[in-house]
Amino acid sequence: MQTEQIKLLIADDHAILRHGLRRILEAESDMAVIGEASTGAEAVKKAKQLKPDVVIMDISMPEQDGIESMRQIVKSSTARVLILSVHLEQHVISEAVSAGASGYLAKDSLDHELVSAVRTIVHGGTVFSSNVSRLLAEYSMSGGGIMRSLDSLTNREREVFFMLAEGKTPTEVATGLFVSPKTVHTHRQHIMEKLRLQTTTELIRFALRQGLIRN
Repeated sequence: MQTEQIKLLIADDHAILRHGLRRILEAESDMAVIGEASTGAEAVKKAKQLKPDVVIMDISMPEQDGIESMRQIVKSSTARVLILSVHLEQHVISEAVSAGASGYLAKDSLDHELVSAVRTIVHGGTVFSSNVSRLLAEYSMSGGGIMRSLDSLTNREREVFFMLAEGKTPTEVATGLFVSPKTVHTHRQHIMEKLRLQTTTELIRFALRQGLIRN
């Protein structure tokens, strides 16, 4: 029985690179490139029309940059976005994460790293190449981008964040907000992805380090 293929949209202003990525990805039996875009605006439009599972996008795009395009794609579709870029500036990486990137790879990444990242992202994970992770960690430790990351949370996600940070269980959060535990779980997952945290313990430590709650 054949597994359903991962539907991909490639957004980059260089045709040669798009074709190269298509070749790499379509060599995998579980992946299908269903469209290409050469501008940011085109990427947003095609994401709505084609409904890809993953959009692979560059930061530097004509008409509309990759970060703003990604922000619109994440808001208007269920597609997850993997940034593939030469830009390794800390503030750019932080802004991409805040805008909703599920992954960020440098363009010199190996073919198998790209393929693996797509599979991880489509199943709800996040992927950052080692140099990107290091730069992002340094930026966060220095105080850059912290409030921007929190600003990426919706009002309801902020409520859930602070209740979890105070040590409340998901059931207690659900009761306090008059929502179902399933809804709390969904909000928690989004919070963890946006803040790049793995466990509630990490969430509490994050809140303590930033002075958002008291020990």
